[in-house]
Amino acid sequence: MATDDHQVHESPSIENVANTLLMRSAPTVSPSTDLLVDCVPFSHLDEADLQDWERLRGSRAEFASPFFSPSFAAATDTARGGDVEIARIRRGDQLVGLWAFHRIRGVAWPVGRCFNDAHNIIASNTVAIDWRWLLKELNLKAFHFHSLVGPADGLAEQDCFETIAAFSLQLGDDSPAALRRLEQVHTTLKKQHQKTRKMARELGEISLELDCRDADLLDRTIQLKREQYLRTKPLDVFASPWSHVMLRHLFDKPRCGAYGMLSVLRAGDHLVAAHYGVREGDLLHYWFPVYDPRFAIYSPGTALFKSIVHSATNYGIRTIDMGYGEPTYKRKQTDTQSRVLYGVTSPSTPYHAWHRLQHQTHQLARHLPFKQRVKKWMRTIGPLSPPSPLS
Repeated sequence: MATDDHQVHESPSIENVANTLLMRSAPTVSPSTDLLVDCVPFSHLDEADLQDWERLRGSRAEFASPFFSPSFAAATDTARGGDVEIARIRRGDQLVGLWAFHRIRGVAWPVGRCFNDAHNIIASNTVAIDWRWLLKELNLKAFHFHSLVGPADGLAEQDCFETIAAFSLQLGDDSPAALRRLEQVHTTLKKQHQKTRKMARELGEISLELDCRDADLLDRTIQLKREQYLRTKPLDVFASPWSHVMLRHLFDKPRCGAYGMLSVLRAGDHLVAAHYGVREGDLLHYWFPVYDPRFAIYSPGTALFKSIVHSATNYGIRTIDMGYGEPTYKRKQTDTQSRVLYGVTSPSTPYHAWHRLQHQTHQLARHLPFKQRVKKWMRTIGPLSPPSPLS
């Protein structure tokens, strides 16, 4: 898709897509295939299961996202007290699919809830799994997804309520060259060096710490992000304590698998901007960028992004994934666009119809002329109330 000033590459892979106890379930057989499925707590997986997990991830490029990593599921499971379940799908003795989810009042949600920017069944290319069959066999009423990537042939057409743009920056083996290409089409990025020089003159020398290990600065980054949510959004995604535990668990883990990476930009003694992302291999998922509003005149968030990109190749980063959603900055800082799916799949027709109606009502409300006043009112009456996606 081309924007007014930027040629964006479309990802071809998505073109065709338009509280029970954690107990081992008895294997069941699909009525239309030879598949078997059982369900276990994440903590019950053994080394062979984890090896199969990684083998299945390697079958499709879409599963490279760190949100498909066992490390991300483990961090979430630890933070939430062990409520991550794993559906294991087999054909005979061979594991052909895995699905990680939370079961909340009989409904399935992606691991990590709203923190998860990419989810699906992790299955090999040769297996098509019907979602409704899977949900019935696991005694689930529905699965709510907000950023489903990869194959969608197991969904019914009406399960997808909308598609949402997702963005990434392909750096290859020369991230400074990738940055120069972006600067050629986006004057905001090209002119940032003027603001950065001014920031250096007035505040002190500019320095980037790409992989900062200071836990106090992680806490400061989360606090800055919460203050940003308080100013700009009706809900604070960090209101639930488990989210802090999850981020800290990823931050503290060894540099293998998916792990949390904190990058900080300083001007003299001032922390002007920071980013907490999740990295696995050569992919960095750009997760929680934030800047100190006292220094907004210098656009420190943009300065941080440019610094990260410029240094990426030296640290083995070849892709920066911005995830789904369409803030203006994502279009200016990326060169590749794909689509993800948002919706609900359910064996229950009434349940599905009710949630589709809710979505349509919400979409209508987004276009009402007084929606900004409603948002302001919501921030006033309950700015720190945890949203349902954090349950």
